[in-house]
Amino acid sequence: MKTSRIALFAFAAIIGSGALVSSAQQAAAGSLDFLNRMNPQYKNCVATTRANIAPQYRDTRAVHDGIIDNCSRRFPPFGK
Repeated sequence: MKTSRIALFAFAAIIGSGALVSSAQQAAAGSLDFLNRMNPQYKNCVATTRANIAPQYRDTRAVHDGIIDNCSRRFPPFGK
């Protein structure tokens, strides 16, 4: 009987710590990037930069991330 209680406690501890770790990773993904979408200078920066890139590179994930990072640095959501 005591072994089953220890096993149940260990199982609950593993599940609880796994849930805690996964929730912390999800919380880190949240940011205020949506504020930049309301910034007209930022939107203009993204649009003009994408227009100036060769068509074969426009849909590349690394290029997209670079455009977003560059425009986010140039036009932060709360100003400089």
